[in-house]
Amino acid sequence: MTRSEAARRTRLDAEDRREQILAAAQRLFAKRAYHAVSTSELAAAAGTTRTNLHHHFGTKRELYLEVVRRFARLPDPPAVVGRGGDVAQMFDRWLDSVEQNRETYLSMIGVSSPRRDPEVEAALHAGMRAWEDRLLAVLDAPDTERNRALVRAFQAMVSAATDEWLRRDTLDRSDVHDLLTRGLLALRTEAAHPS
Repeated sequence: MTRSEAARRTRLDAEDRREQILAAAQRLFAKRAYHAVSTSELAAAAGTTRTNLHHHFGTKRELYLEVVRRFARLPDPPAVVGRGGDVAQMFDRWLDSVEQNRETYLSMIGVSSPRRDPEVEAALHAGMRAWEDRLLAVLDAPDTERNRALVRAFQAMVSAATDEWLRRDTLDRSDVHDLLTRGLLALRTEAAHPS
């Protein structure tokens, strides 16, 4: 171990160490795909050892799944969608997070790997279900199967639009932001006034 590595390693309680490892892993997985990050790199970035990393998470895969689970949770939305500015700010924050965690997000929507991982899909599904709940609350819309279907359709558009931005480079961030903002405002109207 080099002197700088020894200096970076400090004694932390178990929960603080776990959080430190998760933060470092999220930074690495945001920049590079899962298979391109080694456990040695993860440990070094967290200022700990591989043994400590395995103690807290078992495997690199378990650590990655925890990063995906955490990332799948959305920031708190505004209390109500009374004005377009609230929605615009919500999507601004969300797109910042997506942009900063590009590789993690792309792996979640399944565009960076030809095979889908069932555990990543389960984490994504849980995140999408939580988003349904939050968007219904933000929209102040009744919790009906129809409104949930409308939100799921909106979520599909979100995935497609962000894929066009991040992977295909056919849309830019402002295109995606405008599309999502206008789409959610239209969804609010539709959910409140079923035909």
